Amino acid sequence: MTIDPAPDPSASPEAADSGNSPSAHLGWAIVVAALGFLPLGVIAIIQALRTTSALRAGDLVSARKRARSAKRWIIGTAVVAVLVDLAIVGSLLLLGAFAS
Repeated sequence: MTIDPAPDPSASPEAADSGNSPSAHLGWAIVVAALGFLPLGVIAIIQALRTTSALRAGDLVSARKRARSAKRWIIGTAVVAVLVDLAIVGSLLLLGAFAS
């Protein structure tokens, strides 16, 4: 029977605090919601706002987690927006909308 060693406190996310607060990415979330794909953009905005509220509460661990989530939603929204736009343009091409 082995006994697990005590966890190293310096390996915890709280100890890895370099003093820098994470960016909420709210501006990018609004841009992808307005110019990209609105349903996913709204989720990105909500995650960015939750990051801001966690920063105000002083919870850096939660703020970092939510900032990463907001960034993922922003990137996902941008990718989906490009794919939807390509599908629309492709459909219009097939229908002959750009034929002269």
